[in-house]
This record gives sequence, structure tokens and C-alpha cells, in this order.
Amino acid sequence: MSKTSQLSQRFRHAIEQGHLRPGDRMPSLRKLCLDHKVSITTAQRAYAELEKQGLIESLPRSGFRVLGLSSLSLRQAPPLPDHPGEFRAEHLTMALPMPWGCPFMNPVLINTTPLTRALTRALSDYRYALSSTDSEGYEGLRRELALRYLAQGVELDGEEMLITCGGMEALNLAIRSVARLSGSDCMLVITPAFPPIFEQLEHLELRAVGFNCPPGQPLDLERLEALLIQHQPAGIIAMPNFQHPTGQVMSDSQKAALLALAERHRVPIIEDDTYRELYFGEGAPLPLKAFDQRGSVLHCSSFSKSLAPGYRVGWIAAGRFRDSILGLKLCSSLATPLPSQMALARLLAGGHHEDMLSLLRQRLQNNLAALQQQIAAHFPADCRMPRPQGGYFLWVELPPGVDCRRLLPMAMQQGLHFAPSQMFHTPGQDTGNAMRLNFSFFDPLQHRSGVPLLAELLSPANVR
Repeated sequence: MSKTSQLSQRFRHAIEQGHLRPGDRMPSLRKLCLDHKVSITTAQRAYAELEKQGLIESLPRSGFRVLGLSSLSLRQAPPLPDHPGEFRAEHLTMALPMPWGCPFMNPVLINTTPLTRALTRALSDYRYALSSTDSEGYEGLRRELALRYLAQGVELDGEEMLITCGGMEALNLAIRSVARLSGSDCMLVITPAFPPIFEQLEHLELRAVGFNCPPGQPLDLERLEALLIQHQPAGIIAMPNFQHPTGQVMSDSQKAALLALAERHRVPIIEDDTYRELYFGEGAPLPLKAFDQRGSVLHCSSFSKSLAPGYRVGWIAAGRFRDSILGLKLCSSLATPLPSQMALARLLAGGHHEDMLSLLRQRLQNNLAALQQQIAAHFPADCRMPRPQGGYFLWVELPPGVDCRRLLPMAMQQGLHFAPSQMFHTPGQDTGNAMRLNFSFFDPLQHRSGVPLLAELLSPANVR
């Protein structure tokens, strides 16, 4: 391959991957020659090839810039697997027009201005804050979080709270800690559950034992106790508030009973409380941690799904596992980036987060109502939609005989996707026939055709 072709392909790849975007200036011919050790003639020919392909255009006396092409997706989704059972969360990106299977919050719904201002003001104290940086986390943020929990009726020991690099690190540290201290090779997971949990367990070479708790049904404590006796798990992983993906909440009596059962068998509980701020009622429900008197609950949470996506700030109230968690944190990420912690501390101290969360909750409820109305009008009559009490996911239970995984490639060809129920259970569990829809991405005006298209895929001709 000639130097000209190599150079042009290199830039074409950068454009296709989104590293160079529509409107970006291309390097000057002189810089291109210096950086890539080519002659001016080779540089000119490479740009000429890119122009012929419609990837860049020449500007009079101003060099070249990248063009936007309808034929290229600058943020392409990963290639689809050959077998429906191989679908994973990374296939459900935001690249499609209607990314209803995506696990993330729609950034359009979040007012980022208050947090941006908080970050700018917080950085004025950055030099002084550096002198007190430690692995436990920024003291100002730990204090504000403790005060927020106290205002919500939850007393936390300030020493047990550690700041982490997002909620996923909090969960990872909790799993590693309880597994190492117990010596057990399995974890009991209350399902349906957050899919990356299963990937975490697999990566740590731990066996996932699923305990299915369908929406609208209370915990079957007798069956749960039988599994505890049979498998002797290192811990229980649960999401008592706005369970992912159903949005359901355990009652306070269920939370207390679950904790009592776990303590009786000396099994800690890892609580994922990521969505608790996205409640649709009068106030946030109590976390399981509020009932913990013996340090048996490792309470994990973050603002990544509400106030601050992308800031990667989470926390863990680790109870009696605090020292073990801190040791693991020192050996992995050492500490959490300071500027994002300072920004969140400033935001919480100023009280601006309340208006941000209130507006976000209202937008989510509006989207949910519109999506439910569309589904009720177009989906089969025997579909069931347990109403989520918070979060941003709608769980739609479908008629028997529907394998969502087989419908997913056809849906993606139509510009939309969903998350099939098999993703939220351990292998061999009865997953039912259901799909998770992210209603934070549902636009009632722009997506009018989406639900009818999805309903058409559920027709008997496609289900067979």
C-alpha cells in the first residue's frame, strides 16, 4: 500500500470512529508533513483522496475541514453477535435514534449548568484541597453526604463512608471484600438484577446464584433461606429501592425481614441504592442501610444516574467491612479524582441539587406516562406493565412464546432497541418474556412511530 493510501485510510478511520467530527479542522499540509514524515506531494494526494470520498472539503485559504456524512455513523454500535443469546449490554448503545435498551440516563434531561458553576467555583480552592487528599475521599463531600442522609432519616457513621470512582467501583470493592473474608465462591443475587453484576462476578471467578423476585410479589423468605443454607454464599446482592430493571421498591417490613434473615445466617448484604433519588412519590424511601445496627450492610450508591453522569463519583458505607474496603481501594484506584468530588460537595452545600432533581423527576414521569399510553394503545392486550415507583426503566411483560432476543436484531434495523429479560437473570433461571425500556430516551413527539414499530415486531408472524 502506498504512503498516500496509508495516510488517507488513517484519517478515514479517525473520521469513522468519531475522533474527527463534522466541522473539525484537518491538520495543515505543513503539519501533516512534519507529523507523518511525508512529502508535500504525498500529503496533498492523501487529502485529495479524502475529498473524493466526500470526507473532507477544502476551504479557500483556510485549509481543510471534516464533512458530516449521512452514510457514516460516527458512533457506531458494536457489531451484532451471530447468536441471539450472545447479546450483552455493550450492544445497547446510544447510537440509534431510539435507544430504549440503553442503561444510561438521557443527558438531555439533566440541567448541567448548576454543576458546571459548582465545579468552576470549587476549583478556586483546588490547591488547598490537595494537601488533604486521602483514599477515604474528599472530606467536604463525605460531610455533605452524611448531612443529606441525616436529613432523609438515615444516620451513618462518618468513618464508614468512603468515596469511590463511581457506583461500579463501590460494588466491585464490596463484592471482593465479602468474598475474600468469607472464603465462599458464590454470591446470591436477587433477580432481575443489574446485568454488569453478573459480569463482575464472572470476572472475579465467583458463581452467581439467582433468587428470582418478580415485580409485585413479596420476598419468599423461606425459599431464600433454603438457598442460603444450600449454597453458603459470601453475601447477598440486592437493590431494595427501584430495583433494576422493574423500578419496584421493597416495603420497610420486607427490608427489615431480609436483614434479619441475613444476620441470622451471618451473611452480609451488598445494597445497590443508585436510583433512590429518582423517586416518584413524596420522598425517597429508606435504604436497607437505615435498618442496619451491626454493620452488615455494604451500602453502595452514586450520582452517576442523576445529578452528575460522567463525573464517576460514588460512595460506600461499608459497616464492619470498612477497613477491608479501604485496603482494596488503596490497591486498585488509590483515590477518587478530587475535582469532581469538590464540585459535588459545592453543589450539595449550595442546595441547588434539589431543584435539579425535582425537575429531572418531573421530566421522567412525563416520559413514563407518554410511553405507557403508547404501549397500552399498540401492544398486545395481555401485556403487563408493573408501574415503576422510581428510576427510568419500564418493565414490559409480554405474552408467552415471545423470545425478545430473536426480535432484537429486527428492532435495531428499524432504529430502536430494548433490553431482553434474559440479560437480568442467571443462566437457567426462568426469565419470563419481558423487555426493559429506558423511558428517559422516549420523546413523545419525535418517537411516535417507535412503539407501533415495536408492536408490529411482536405480531404472531414475527414471534414464530
